[in-house]
Amino acid sequence: MAENYDDFGEMAHDARRALEREREELMERAEQLNVYMQLLDRINEVVAENRRLRDDYEEVQRQLDDEKQQRAELEMKLMEMTKLSAGVAKKASQEELLKAIRVFVNKSKRKKIEKRIAVKEMVLEMANANGVILPEDLAATIDSLDDEQLEAKVVNVAGNYNDIHDNGTVNSKE
Repeated sequence: MAENYDDFGEMAHDARRALEREREELMERAEQLNVYMQLLDRINEVVAENRRLRDDYEEVQRQLDDEKQQRAELEMKLMEMTKLSAGVAKKASQEELLKAIRVFVNKSKRKKIEKRIAVKEMVLEMANANGVILPEDLAATIDSLDDEQLEAKVVNVAGNYNDIHDNGTVNSKE
């Protein structure tokens, strides 16, 4: 029976070693599983971060598209305003040029024929060079500048104008 006790003791000792080895293996396996779990947690964090970054990227892309559209609209409006401003400036400068031409031509009507002919040529060349379309009345006035005109007579009236108007009637000498 003593042998049986020794056998039992050895069997218990062998069983204990086997259990200890299995426990160590299980602990190593548990550590590996913990590492895998931490890795999975980190992967989940990366996936969540990736999802957040993708959402942010899509939001930024939408904002960029909106800003591109707004910029295109603003550029179109700016181009339209530039064209409009240029048209207004051109029209205003043409109107000012026409006004100056009109004043110059009207003052030139009183000059001698030689000067009127020179003024006519100069005004027509200036209008053509600047691409100015002359209004009909101004064109007719310019065209008639070189026509012969009778010299305007200056009449001086001496006397009292009130005498004529105080009569009450007009006397005619027929």
